[in-house]
Amino acid sequence: MAIVRVIARAEARDGKAKELKALLGKMVMPTRLEPGCRYYELFQSDKPGVFFFNELWNSDADLKAHTRSAHFIEQFGKAKDLMKSPLEVHFLSEVE
Repeated sequence: MAIVRVIARAEARDGKAKELKALLGKMVMPTRLEPGCRYYELFQSDKPGVFFFNELWNSDADLKAHTRSAHFIEQFGKAKDLMKSPLEVHFLSEVE
């Protein structure tokens, strides 16, 4: 079972930062309760309207299940109209 590390970036359309922040914030608690979620954190950048998710999952299957969850589909369905571009997702590997 390979651990999956993710950094995801969302940027709000002009004038939509407050709304986007509220929607993304609704993702945190239900996601932390999902099987395989080791941590799931939401950060606001010093650049206005830019947000980052910092995630650690037990497996790719757990992450895929997260993207099929009702709260993910609902919140990102609403959030996409508030974002400048699609969610930018980066899968990370540790540099040794």
